[in-house]
Amino acid sequence: MKKKYSRREFVKRNSLIGLGSAVPFGLTSSIYDSLSGGTGKSAQIDRSENEIILHGRRNNQAWFEPAVGVIPGNRNKLPQVFVRATLLTGNDIGPQVFLKTDDLGKIWSNPALCQNWTKVPLDDNVFEEPWFGFCYHSLTDRFLAIGYTHFVQDAGSKVSPHNKCEGHYRSPELKGSIVYSLWDPVKADFESWLRMELPDTLNLGIYYNGQFHEKDDGTILIPGYYRGPLKESENDKYTAVTVLRCKFNGTDLQYIEHGTIHSINEVRGLAEPSVVYFRGKFFMTIRHDLRAYVTSSEDGLHYDELKAWCFDDGEELGNYNTQQKWLKHNDTLYLVYNRKSELNNGVFRSRAPLFMAEVDADRLMVRRKTERIVFPEKGARMGNFNIANVSDTESWVVTGEWLEGRFSHSKEGDRFWVDNENINYIRYIGDLLLARVNWNQV
Repeated sequence: MKKKYSRREFVKRNSLIGLGSAVPFGLTSSIYDSLSGGTGKSAQIDRSENEIILHGRRNNQAWFEPAVGVIPGNRNKLPQVFVRATLLTGNDIGPQVFLKTDDLGKIWSNPALCQNWTKVPLDDNVFEEPWFGFCYHSLTDRFLAIGYTHFVQDAGSKVSPHNKCEGHYRSPELKGSIVYSLWDPVKADFESWLRMELPDTLNLGIYYNGQFHEKDDGTILIPGYYRGPLKESENDKYTAVTVLRCKFNGTDLQYIEHGTIHSINEVRGLAEPSVVYFRGKFFMTIRHDLRAYVTSSEDGLHYDELKAWCFDDGEELGNYNTQQKWLKHNDTLYLVYNRKSELNNGVFRSRAPLFMAEVDADRLMVRRKTERIVFPEKGARMGNFNIANVSDTESWVVTGEWLEGRFSHSKEGDRFWVDNENINYIRYIGDLLLARVNWNQV
């Protein structure tokens, strides 16, 4: 006899529905199914459930680009899960806060500003500020934030010059640093950040919110950027990516070497790489303005020629100008991503819905029939996210919303309307969201 569910239970269990939102208005279920890969079946996934970690829509806040890290638990203790997010006050910038849970999300700590993640004041109201991702180092049993510094300027505003108006600041004289900050479990806070030293001849950066990998010898593979030295025929117009191999002894993060350098001389080049280890090989997924790329490696440093991400039927994935991340469970590798589809409904850069699907690791393709929606479209971009395996039975995808796009309801003269060729609406509000991916027991 088929089991009956209440509407609430059905919504929670249905993998293609999240946050109480079903098929978007104007789309029939058949169109919705065809766009989301039919049933989106994966033998390992039992169900996925969505919830809100921090409210932003009702609090006039936006929680952006979360990082996620896990200190593993044991028989007597659940894992500690950390989330770092930006409280948006401007375009991609704002105070960095962190929060954590000791009971797998039943209770979260209040978001806190780390007093040791300080900015460095420079001339002309410019500040150097760190952005962090998280890394648990199993060899030393230490948890640390690893990041990169960028520069902002407090410029005031034309309407009210004395008001704070912080924006990105770039200058050829300023170069960011790779930085790190150790978690102090006694003080329940992160320590003051330190700069990782590099050889004087090298100009390297890292993607602070990428996915890192600790090798068996304890060295850490950190995907990042190669900026020099450059050959006479080269320039820094197109950003190139590479992977750094670093050593951590429990207190100091040290550079050892970097791997092959990859570039696409088109638009701005490559960005936001992430690395995963799967079935004895390393895989790297990379953002580009026009399409997403993937490559593989035997040692995690030396990668093959880049290949555009495609579905297994040969059609290009449709992800552009937006990151992708890996999700690994047992003997299956997944990709989490946005892409062009009729479900975007005007969201900026097609950054909603957020999808996931199995990866054919031999062919470096996405299996279309396994595609499913992690977060549905709700008028907000969700292209900046991160992932963690919190237990053997549950993985988390955490993303922050930001209401931005070209929407039919936004017209000149309305509040939050903007005159731009790509968008007509931008508003700094949105929730911090969690998707729990629950795995079948085998």
